[in-house]
Amino acid sequence: PRHSKLPLKSVQTLGVSPRCFRGSRGSNVQPEVGQDLVAGWNRSFSFNDVKTENPSIAVEQVEPSRSENSGRWLFKWRVRNVTETPMNLLSVRLPHGKFKAEERKFLPQVEIAAQDHFIVDLAVACEEPPNTIVDNAFLILLVNWQENLWRFFVRLRIMVNEPGQPQTKTESITVQQVGFSGVSN
Repeated sequence: PRHSKLPLKSVQTLGVSPRCFRGSRGSNVQPEVGQDLVAGWNRSFSFNDVKTENPSIAVEQVEPSRSENSGRWLFKWRVRNVTETPMNLLSVRLPHGKFKAEERKFLPQVEIAAQDHFIVDLAVACEEPPNTIVDNAFLILLVNWQENLWRFFVRLRIMVNEPGQPQTKTESITVQQVGFSGVSN
């Protein structure tokens, strides 16, 4: 069956200005029901100026070793910049109570070239018994990328093996621009 056309009032209630449906001669073009409205939006402005790219990293654990301090482990992670532009690492921390490391600030900042990596090392407190799993530990990295501050949240799953040595598995990585929520650095 043939779809009826939306009246301009319906288009306005969808939050779309009727101006964006004007044809080249100034006549109103009304979209049919089910028609993709984005096509109409593209007539009034361009998405080319909207920045949608975010920085991206990959993180993998390098073998941990026991620290001289009881309950502490020396962990290393390979942080790979998977973008085509360099980024600077400012700080890293592990705030989870069962897998914790104080914030480590890099002064000067560590530059990670495009498609390159950097080894992050931290002394981590983990006194969990063998065969324990700790969920939702986060490795949090603060980076400067394309002149903006970004915070990576690397969600880790910690598995303490039979001899009592913790191992990490990266479960997910999310990124947020610093200050997007009104909270600064």
